[in-house]
Amino acid sequence: MPKKKIVALNEDFDLKLFLTIVKKKSYWILILLSLSLSAAYIYLRYTPPLYQSSSTIKLGLVNNATAIISTNTSNSLFDQSQSQIAGDIELIKSKIIIERALVKIPLSISYFSRGVVLVKELYTQSPFKVEVTIKDSSIYNTPFNVEFLSDQVYELSYNVNGKKVSSKFKVNELAHLPSIDMELTINNINEIRKLQDQIKKNAYFFTINNPELNVQQYIGQVNVSLINPQAQILQISFSDHNAVKAADFVNSVVNEFISYDQEKKTEASDKIIAFIEETLADIDIKLKNSETQLEDFKKENKVLDPERNADRDLNKLTELESQQTTEKLNLMVLEKINSDIKNSNDLIKILPLMAGSYSDNIITILVNNVQQLENERDKLKLQATDSNQAVKELYSRIEKQRQLLVGSISNAKVAVAQKVKNIQDRIIELDSDFLLFPTEEAQLSRLERSYQISEKFFSLLLEKKAEFSITKAGLVINNIVLERAFSNRNPVSPNRPVIFGASILIGFLISFIIIFINYLFYNEITSLDEVNQYTDAALLGIVPKYKSEIPISQLIVDKNPKSAISESFRSVRTNLQFISNDPNSKVIAVTSTISGEGKTFCAINLGGVIAFSDKRVVIIDLDMRKPKIHLGFNVENIRGMSTILIGRDRPEDCINKSTLKNLDFITAGPIPPNPSELILSPKMGELLDYLKSVYDIIIIDTPPIGIVTDGVHIIQNADFPIYILRGMYSKRMFIQNINKLIEENKIRKLSVLLNGVEMSKFRYGYGYGYGYGYGYGYGYGYYDEESKKQLSVWRRFRSIFQRNSQS
Repeated sequence: MPKKKIVALNEDFDLKLFLTIVKKKSYWILILLSLSLSAAYIYLRYTPPLYQSSSTIKLGLVNNATAIISTNTSNSLFDQSQSQIAGDIELIKSKIIIERALVKIPLSISYFSRGVVLVKELYTQSPFKVEVTIKDSSIYNTPFNVEFLSDQVYELSYNVNGKKVSSKFKVNELAHLPSIDMELTINNINEIRKLQDQIKKNAYFFTINNPELNVQQYIGQVNVSLINPQAQILQISFSDHNAVKAADFVNSVVNEFISYDQEKKTEASDKIIAFIEETLADIDIKLKNSETQLEDFKKENKVLDPERNADRDLNKLTELESQQTTEKLNLMVLEKINSDIKNSNDLIKILPLMAGSYSDNIITILVNNVQQLENERDKLKLQATDSNQAVKELYSRIEKQRQLLVGSISNAKVAVAQKVKNIQDRIIELDSDFLLFPTEEAQLSRLERSYQISEKFFSLLLEKKAEFSITKAGLVINNIVLERAFSNRNPVSPNRPVIFGASILIGFLISFIIIFINYLFYNEITSLDEVNQYTDAALLGIVPKYKSEIPISQLIVDKNPKSAISESFRSVRTNLQFISNDPNSKVIAVTSTISGEGKTFCAINLGGVIAFSDKRVVIIDLDMRKPKIHLGFNVENIRGMSTILIGRDRPEDCINKSTLKNLDFITAGPIPPNPSELILSPKMGELLDYLKSVYDIIIIDTPPIGIVTDGVHIIQNADFPIYILRGMYSKRMFIQNINKLIEENKIRKLSVLLNGVEMSKFRYGYGYGYGYGYGYGYGYGYYDEESKKQLSVWRRFRSIFQRNSQS
């Protein structure tokens, strides 16, 4: 009974078997590595490189004006904290900044050159430039092919509604087209000629970019990351197929972000200064009129010193009028705030400054509340839409604060207006006292008082303008550019080392998977030790693989008697003597499972080795379906076993002499239609009896037992039935045939000979075999003709590759 059940999968890991399969499938590793590296090369060759540029900036805000003056608006206007970082990131990626940045770099027209495979964007390195005037916006993004016929003439072609339009124009002259007017200038004619010599048609083309589509294209490609939260450092990066364009775009984004931020920070001061200048212009006119009236009155009435008549009353009037001026200014501020609240949705910039001119703490607090809420709203809107619940809540809170502010301003206006009225009543009362003075002096006093009021109001406004100008000048936007973007010549994609490394890894991985699957399902016999695990048959020995080309005769033991293969057949001869040392004639039956396992080769060389020991040996080719012995000894096959068994020829007439002493053979003869009946006929027994009387050893080359059962009867009656297996060729399931012959056919003397073992891979023991290289025509099938038909070009290549690697 077999010692171990034969299964389809290898249950245990065998390192030697695994390494054997690795060598056997080494061509797969080479092929897959070659394919993966070729795929990597093709990918790198046909994929345009992508370059990345980045810039780092430090966010921050410092207001140095507080060191010079202290205004009520400084804290509310220039308050910026770390909570603004998220808003700044979204601002950098916003359409506002991207649109401004694109305007500053030359992207209205894109220039391209065609290579053999790839199209390259030239950007600022184009050897020609185009100035265009758009007539029809449908021409945007249409490729205009430019063919330079000379340094003075070019041909322009493009498609309109599927139709090709082509025209010739002169360089440096205005060309009129239906959709555009354009003028082309050449910067480098030598570069143009060089490329046009390589690319015969349409080497250059350009497109007129749609500004809106340009913004949409770039807006999602800007990457902004916070690389140091504590230091508030941002990294702005952008990738493009043109390295110079990537760097220019990043630098433009950084510049526009800083400019936009500074514009917004100074916008409030600019608005207040403009308001003050507008008011100053009106007051200046009034002041000049008052001054003119006063001078004219003095000249006309010759009044030089009116103060001595009413110093006390004038001092009182001056003080009251100063108070009235201050209150009127406060009233103007309140009216301005009230107007802004009603007419504007964004008071974040103007309200704090206006409120700072009014000393009512309640209004100042309310204004600051509105400012803070609107700051929060603007930051949140950079990350969310108006439909967001948090944005809606902020709008509600802002509206409530506005209502409180409007109520407070209304109350303050009433109070200030009442103060102005009370002061005016007091002034009127004092004016009545001047009726007691002479008319000229009273009129002079009124003119001087009007002039002083205008002058004081003018001075007050100048003072406020100076304060806000200092505040604006003291504003320093602390957005520091730590590192400018530069054109990186090393592409980030595709990464050549990574691609080649990954391709090699994938090649090895797929090779390993193939090898592992081959190992898992490996079903070929590798050693006698493996045979011994699955059968109780005697192990006769091993025959190493013959390294050189086997001669047509297949008899090689006489060519080099001291070779390893000759020694192995001697070992088999010795082992046969251990099985039976009877001096009588013996019959050796040699069989196998399928064709190609070396059955005939072993029969011929075993006969040759036995013949060396002065034994008369005859080899019978009983494989009448596929005779081979006549080919092995290079003789004709016109008569032999088939003609003997049908009685046409006598045995002694069919016996052939070999070149080796004591070694004869009988060929199979013409292929009969009924080989099984002939083998089982009484003539076969008579033939064997005759041969036993003449020869010491009769070796019968029987048909493969796994294909036909013709030779079972011969094997049962043989003195030495030998079953041939071929290392790294015979399937593990073939051992079932051996067990079947032993158990069912009761062939207890059956022994196993493992053929085609690679001896160089081990030093002792049975070891493992590595292939088979006899090359005398056996395939997987039974007939040579069929096996040759099934042999594909790939299998032929494999065979040649293996033979070259083994040699």
